[in-house]
Amino acid sequence: MSHHAATVPGSSSLLTRLDESGFTNRHLTLYLTVLAGHFLCGFVINVTGVTLPGIIGTFHLSSEQAGFYSSVLFAGMLVGAALAGSVSDRFGRRVPLAASIAIYAVFCLAAVFAWSFPSLLVFRGLQGVGLGAEIAVVLPYIAEFAPSRHRGPMVTMATSAWLIGTPVAAAIGALVVPAFSWRAMFVIGTLPVIVSLFMLARLPESVRYLLRSGRAQDALRIVDRLCPESRGAAGDLTAVRGAQPEPAGSIGSLLGRSYLRYTIALWIMEVCGGAFLYGLSGWLPSVLEGQGVGLLKSFGYTAIITAVGVVGSILAGQLINRIGRRVVLGVSFLVSGLLCFVWGTASAAVAVVVLGSLATFFGSGLGGATLFAYASELYPTASRATGIGWAAAMQKVGGLVMPVLVGFVLAMHTSHYAFFVLFGVISIVAGLIALAATFETKGKTVEEVAREVAAGRGAPVVAPAALADAGPAGS
Repeated sequence: MSHHAATVPGSSSLLTRLDESGFTNRHLTLYLTVLAGHFLCGFVINVTGVTLPGIIGTFHLSSEQAGFYSSVLFAGMLVGAALAGSVSDRFGRRVPLAASIAIYAVFCLAAVFAWSFPSLLVFRGLQGVGLGAEIAVVLPYIAEFAPSRHRGPMVTMATSAWLIGTPVAAAIGALVVPAFSWRAMFVIGTLPVIVSLFMLARLPESVRYLLRSGRAQDALRIVDRLCPESRGAAGDLTAVRGAQPEPAGSIGSLLGRSYLRYTIALWIMEVCGGAFLYGLSGWLPSVLEGQGVGLLKSFGYTAIITAVGVVGSILAGQLINRIGRRVVLGVSFLVSGLLCFVWGTASAAVAVVVLGSLATFFGSGLGGATLFAYASELYPTASRATGIGWAAAMQKVGGLVMPVLVGFVLAMHTSHYAFFVLFGVISIVAGLIALAATFETKGKTVEEVAREVAAGRGAPVVAPAALADAGPAGS
């Protein structure tokens, strides 16, 4: 696991220029391009709700059959996320990112012409592979080119763009589906192919990937374009001569001695976060209707409640740079869990909306966005995309399991309060895990994070035994 600790020899001056750079126009172009792709990823994922009623009518589906429409998407995303990280760590960020977007756009086009429900399931599952892969590659790409002081806010803002896809899909669906049928939503879903082609034409490869691959001359040219104010800095020629290829990471590197507890903690938090995000959005309208809220009002309340999570994800970028990832994660999930317990007792419409909005603001907003920012920083370049890919896969596990678990609990004819208890418990579990086993990355470059994790420093104190083993925590 030595590659976790070390930067490619001679590359430090290039990475210093990259990390300490101002936010240039070139950075902005790169960022807006990947942001567009990530927003469209969120949009295509969330066409499920607005297309399902029409699909049920077209193919005459039962409720059980209709449930597969959502499940096959998550299954595909799980596969895509798990595989794409390893592919990206071996073959770079730019081409896998563009390819993942092209995959889900192409199978959106195929879905337009679906001739049966089984064919639609196949196309939706293959869309999921591309969608899951995009998530696994885009966040490491952002983390690797962003100046250090902007890294956290840029990753959390990307999460916000992804979350905005939910209300946008709902709004466009309300206009398009009644006029043109559910197939029109998949026509719109083909637009990302334009972004994919632009990425291939204009996006540079990750500098950190190039250095790790021994392509330091290419890395130098990209840094010169991204950071022109520091062109010709001392030591760059040394970096070019000194860089040597470094092997790609693997899932084994995520579970080695240095990273094991951080990886397990991250995966548990991702399962909880995915369960909260997808379980809540899927079941909340039905639960509210069961409590006496009208169907249309339940949809409206759900839209408001989930939209507030976007606000939390936007604010997360500022908070994590000021007070750190571990505190934001831990406090956000704990507060969200406690709010869920209170939310379940509310009956007045205003209380339902306010308490629900606060729960998602802290849970899927602050907590969820910070979780992906943390995952994009935790691992070294050799296994960063693999780490993000498996973290995203674990989020999808939560998305697969929680709707089934909620359905099982509600089928037992228990009080609807059990629904809110369930979400409260998983949030509190995530919060406690965050406080106990999160490595604080605030104020560090990704190389510093890798070196300190490998050296066993910066770990949170969770018990007297851990106190004896842990070194000084980073700031």
